[in-house]
Amino acid sequence: MRRYWLTGLLTIALIVTGAWGYNQYQINRQNRIMLENEHQRSFYNLVENVENLSVLTSKSIVSGSPRQNIRLLSDIWWQANFAQDNLGQLPLSHVTLTRTQRFLTQLGDYAYTMAKNNADGRPMSSEQLKTLEELHNQTSQLSKDLIELQKQVAENGINWQEVRKKSKEKLDRESTNYLETNFTKINEQINQYPTLIYDGPFSDHLITKNPKGITGDPITWDDAKRIAREFVDLREGVDYLVAENGKSTQNAYIPVYSVRISPRVPSMGEVIYVDVSQQSGHVTMVMNSRSVGNAKIGLEEALKKAETFLSKTEFKSMVPTYSLRQENTLIVSFAYKEKDVIIYPDLLKVSVAMDNGQIIGFESTGYLMQHEERNLAEPKLTLEEAEQKLNPNLEVVSRRLTVIPLPTGKEALCYEFKSRYKEDNFLVYINAMDGTEEQILQLLHTPGGTWTM
Repeated sequence: MRRYWLTGLLTIALIVTGAWGYNQYQINRQNRIMLENEHQRSFYNLVENVENLSVLTSKSIVSGSPRQNIRLLSDIWWQANFAQDNLGQLPLSHVTLTRTQRFLTQLGDYAYTMAKNNADGRPMSSEQLKTLEELHNQTSQLSKDLIELQKQVAENGINWQEVRKKSKEKLDRESTNYLETNFTKINEQINQYPTLIYDGPFSDHLITKNPKGITGDPITWDDAKRIAREFVDLREGVDYLVAENGKSTQNAYIPVYSVRISPRVPSMGEVIYVDVSQQSGHVTMVMNSRSVGNAKIGLEEALKKAETFLSKTEFKSMVPTYSLRQENTLIVSFAYKEKDVIIYPDLLKVSVAMDNGQIIGFESTGYLMQHEERNLAEPKLTLEEAEQKLNPNLEVVSRRLTVIPLPTGKEALCYEFKSRYKEDNFLVYINAMDGTEEQILQLLHTPGGTWTM
């Protein structure tokens, strides 16, 4: 009797376990399909964005109306930003995408700079028009390459989930999968484009300058591995292996050592890539390849995790500025604070996994490029005088002194006024030395964080 009872109990347990397992399989399958659809949508949107850029640049070249050109150049800026966002959603390694991202950044920034010049009554010169023609030709070629790639994706039924898996396994190494290979070819072609020099912060003559925040002596591979292990947020009780990730590499702006950290037990499925500057040993990038589960902590707790993490590193006196939730990861932007002044050019980002609060991403290239000791001048305008420069329809919510980057690549000491007009929120920057309205950003508050536009 006891045996029959046990047999029945085991049978029920097996049925329940099987049902649960099948249910989990269905949930995972649906999640994979949903993620695959998101990747497909991002890729097709990217193709459309670049096609639009090709058309808009050609229209801007032939436009004879300054007013029309401002609109066209502004549309180029928007489309370039949308293209960057869609490109960033693709499951390809950051090395594979770097040059394409940089090209789109420069195209958008060039258009923004030209639009601002037009608005100030300075139409494009013959040299600037020639540069726009070169950008149009390059954009048209990029569009053709992406359309051909789109055709191959459709004909061969390429699965982005498989690309995502391979990208994690072979990050920063030569990839054999089709999409990685073709995007690498596109990047190599973009690298042949001539140097883009113009009056903007992403011009080659500005971004290739020496990093201001890196001083000191060269370090060794052993130093880099030690620094990487001490910096990253590792799980307790796990034995990690720290190794060189191939040869020392060159990221977009700073020569680095690339370090790979992984559990000695491969089945634990966590690989962390860390870039450490060859000079002085500053960590420039951390990327943890693990999957992030369902969120178990809120946005405020995730933000505190990021603040606590930074407080234990060399990056001191950082204050959170804005944050954005992407799926179950919170990305927080931090700016340097000197006395009571927020230094926006000295910016870095921290990514927090909301399933357990682990720091899974870090990027400090912008900070290291710009950070230096500044002799901040005393404002010539008082806070009250600067506030008088605002549109009287704005309701001021908060005020503070900041340093912001200008489109020319220079910096300006400004009063930042967080303001409200009806249902919309804005940041208005008034130059603290001469009262010029330098910048207006609109704040978009979403459940996932705050955007600026």
